[in-house]
Parts: sequence; C-alpha cells; structure tokens
Amino acid sequence: MASPLMRLRDREWYSPASNELAHPGDRFIPTRCLMNLDFARSSLTERRRREPAAIDSPVILTPKDEYRRRVEENMRLDSEGKPRRMLVFRGSPRNSKPSVLLVDEMMKDQQARLRPIDRIRHVPKSADRILDGTALLDDYYLNLMDWGKNNILAVALGRSVYLWNATNNSVQLLLTAADEDDHPTSIAWSMDAKTVAVGFARSRVEIWDAIELQQVRILEGHSARVGSLSWNQNVLTSGSHDASIINHDVRSSHHLASRLRAHSEEVCGLKWSGGGNLLASGGNDNLVHVWESSKMGSSKYLHRYSDHCAAVRALAWCPFRSSTLASGGGTADQCIKIWNTQTGKCTDSINTSAQVCALEWNRHEKEILSAHGYSQNQLSLWAYPSMTKIADLTGHTARVLHLSQSPDGCTVASAAADETIRFWKVFEHQPRRGSSKLDDEDRLFSFNRTHIR
Repeated sequence: MASPLMRLRDREWYSPASNELAHPGDRFIPTRCLMNLDFARSSLTERRRREPAAIDSPVILTPKDEYRRRVEENMRLDSEGKPRRMLVFRGSPRNSKPSVLLVDEMMKDQQARLRPIDRIRHVPKSADRILDGTALLDDYYLNLMDWGKNNILAVALGRSVYLWNATNNSVQLLLTAADEDDHPTSIAWSMDAKTVAVGFARSRVEIWDAIELQQVRILEGHSARVGSLSWNQNVLTSGSHDASIINHDVRSSHHLASRLRAHSEEVCGLKWSGGGNLLASGGNDNLVHVWESSKMGSSKYLHRYSDHCAAVRALAWCPFRSSTLASGGGTADQCIKIWNTQTGKCTDSINTSAQVCALEWNRHEKEILSAHGYSQNQLSLWAYPSMTKIADLTGHTARVLHLSQSPDGCTVASAAADETIRFWKVFEHQPRRGSSKLDDEDRLFSFNRTHIR
C-alpha cells in the first residue's frame, strides 16, 4: 500500500492564481508540483554570481553562503523531472474530492498503529469470586451494599447486616432487626470507615461502630423508609420515601442540619461529589437535582434535570472531572446520561436497552461500568467520552441491583436479585506491551501533542 506521502504526490494540483475560489493550503504541509524551480534556483545562486571574489583573493564563505551552496547541491530533479526537496506553500486539488491534509492522514495512521500495540484491554470473562447473598431483597429503590475504605464490604441480607472482610475473608454479623417489617433499606460507610450508617424501613437511621460492633446513635426525622444514604465528612445525607432529603450533622446532639424538598416521590439515589461541594439526588419522579453544599439552608437547587423518563437511582460523579455526573434511568428510560454541572447541560445520552440499576467510574482509566436488569442482567463497560461499549460481563441470572468498588479501585462487587455477590477485576491496571513505552498522549513527538497547524 502506498504511503500517505506517495498518495499525496500522485494527486493533481493547480495554482490558486488560476481560480478565484481556490483556498490556501496548509503552509506547513506544502506540495511541490507548483514550485517555480527556475526562479527559486536563480534566487539562491544569483547573489553569489553577482559578487565574484577578486582575483588572487581567498574564497571565504559566510554561513549564509555555505547554506545556499548546500541547498543548491541538493536541488536536483528526479527521473520524472520532479524536485526532490523543493516545496510550495499553496495549492488546491483539481477534483471535487474533499481535501485531506497530510498531517491528518499521518495522525490517523499513527493512532491506528499505536492503539493495538500500546494498550491491551483485558476484560474478565467471569467473576473472580462469588459469595452467597441469601435473602438479598429484590427492590430497585434500595441501596443495600457499600465497600468501605477499610476493605470491608457491608451488605444487608434480609433483616441482617453483615461485614465481609476482603483481606482475610472473615464475616461478622453487625446487626439483626428485631422486627421483620423493619428491615435495613440502605447502607453507607463513613469516609474514615470507622462507622457505618444503616437506614431502616420504619424511617430511622442508625449509626454503628464498625470496630466494636455497637450502635452509636439513632437519627430521626423521616416519616417513611430511608432508601438512600451518602456521607460528606461529618454530614450524613439521607433520602426517603417521604420525598425529602435530610442532612444530619453527626457531631451535634441536634443532628438535623437541613431538610431539602424538591422531589415529589421517593428519593432513591444520593451521591456526594468527591470534593464534597455538590450533592446529586435522584428520585422516583424521574428527576435529578444537583445541590450546592454552601446553600443547604434552603431547598434551592443548582440544577434540575428532567430528561429521564423513569426513576433515577444510579448516580456517579466522575473521579477525574469533578463537574461531570453520570445518571441512569429505570426500565422505561434505559439511558445513561452524562451531565456537565458547570453548564447544566446534558453532554451525552446512551440508550442501553436495559434497566440501569447502578454506575461506577473507573479511577484508573476513562471508563464507566453500568449494572443492568431486564433482560440480560449484565454489567456493561463503556469507554469515556465516546461512550462506546467495550464489553459485557455476564454471569448473574437476575437483575444486578448494586455495584461497589474496592478501596484500590481495581475490583467491583455486584449484588443481584439472584442472591449472589460477584467480584470482578474489571478495573485492574491494564498491561502495556513494553514497560518503557509511553501512552500516545505522553509521547514527546506524538501528533496528539504537537499541534502544528
């Protein structure tokens, strides 16, 4: 196959002086067929001919003269009468085909070569580990699993909450509700992983010491089940079936710091941003609200998104772009939407053809993982920002309701209505061919870094 250089040489070109509609070409990627070689050659040599050295005087060449001499030596025509190194700086193709700049062709060729060589994306075909999750409730609106920074997975199974230590595989029973109707409905580890918050069907929230396995306090304020929880330092935010959001300051005896009302139905999704300045809430009213931490004293939200057409439970803040939020809709919606919270706009929307139950961003690569129900019950890995699907992870036989990520960001746990918890090493650091190779974004002479136009 001819190289881009050869393909460009074979095209017909004409001078823009002969056509009023001609446009100037890329001045850094010139063509050579239009060069006035006689004039160029004359310009390079005329000065030397006009200033002959005096007889018997030594010939002393200045640097400019030496440069001209070397250029002249290299100005030779090939067998077809075409110059080897002379360039012109304007030109337009005669035919109607769109003009393709040489640098663009070379960039495409370079990227096509580097992509399969520099990065090998391995996606696990099966789960690395499977645990029994007997009595896990099949309820889309609850949040029953969270993986703390202490590498302990907390999961609610029926009336009980268990702590599974991923380091030594030990299991501890944290609590069991006395009343079968007052079962746990949400779980969230504190940011220091010393305590775990548990929401219940009868509207209360309990704070438990994860080391002593003792209840610390009870937080009241809601009038219906608490299906979502999210921590921001010493503030625990809870969302309820009563459509309200409460910020609890756990340091204060009067814990109720503020109450937010904007949803008209159950608040089933809550997520604080990594910086703690923004809170996202999703509800059964198909709405997503974004709140500012500095304005929690009122129910005035920063943004209100109404693009989903089903309940929004899946929410995830981008770890490498703090203003980017991902949300996923239920069965009647099936979409993953990407929001820019600085502009308030939806930057992308992908129809997954399945209920979106949970979302997790990859902390090591620009990817996002989604959990689905109805009908394949799969996990799907997406490249960001193109949102092209990389792979599906299958194994669950019922809808995948919960996702949670390990502290090192390499493993994702998925809990499903099939009463299993599966662990996928889907976010592990991906190997490269040749440890000395750099990513094409980091190459010193990469076309992605060297913007010459």
